[in-house]
Amino acid sequence: MNPFNQPFRSKETNRHKLISILVFGLFIFLFLFLFGPFGLSQIEPLNRLLLSLGFGVVTTFVLSMFKFMIEPVVIGKSWNLGKNILWDFLIALSIGVSNFFYVSLIFPGITVFKYLLPSVWTAFLVGSIPVSINYIILFNRRNKPAPGETEITPGKVSRGDEIIIHEGNQKSELRLNAGNIVYLCSNDNYVTIVQNNGDTLSKTHIRWTLKEAESLLSRNSSFMRCHKCFIVNSEYISHLTGNVQNMKIKLTFPGVEIPVARSKASGFSRKFRS
Repeated sequence: MNPFNQPFRSKETNRHKLISILVFGLFIFLFLFLFGPFGLSQIEPLNRLLLSLGFGVVTTFVLSMFKFMIEPVVIGKSWNLGKNILWDFLIALSIGVSNFFYVSLIFPGITVFKYLLPSVWTAFLVGSIPVSINYIILFNRRNKPAPGETEITPGKVSRGDEIIIHEGNQKSELRLNAGNIVYLCSNDNYVTIVQNNGDTLSKTHIRWTLKEAESLLSRNSSFMRCHKCFIVNSEYISHLTGNVQNMKIKLTFPGVEIPVARSKASGFSRKFRS
């Protein structure tokens, strides 16, 4: 399975976005000032300080434009890891171009466009450090192995991704990776668990109730009760359609949609349309 085709949806709140942007801009400023790469070390300290601070401010401004104004419009359905990496490259390109014009204002003598490519390349090199660290942290969180069986309490979500389901007479045991569960739907005393198998979906029918499922998955904030008959994994939500009267959840798998109860439509609308 191609990892670049994996669904990708950021869970960052606006507060987390702002903190990330400020940390990124501060990193650019400190890195350029302290280490003086790309000829900055030849500039006297005070001028290097001001110039590096300007690079940090420009970077912060461009990131803010992308994260708060452009991304909410561009990122939607069918967004995956590959597209997100290309998007980060586009942001780096924009930062490089912006820094070129910033330097052109400070040093009018280098407005020649032959300096544009070095500016973009510099942005890629410096920005690749925090971006790479961010992806490493992301992959470690998503692919953290489940703990050993002794750490798993039956009927509870473990600290890892594995969950244990006891169906019917409690003697039959089913082990699932919670991250692969796309949604659950109920039919009387049976629950259908729909799982992600790469490019396809598989279904498992067990004697269970959705109330028991909701209790079992309560420790995992990704799972949300959207309807009396459905629980959905928000990691797989692409976007919402309709209004409060007939709202539907569109998943990252084409053609799959789940109804949202009127009583829960406002909460889903605030969370996924903000």
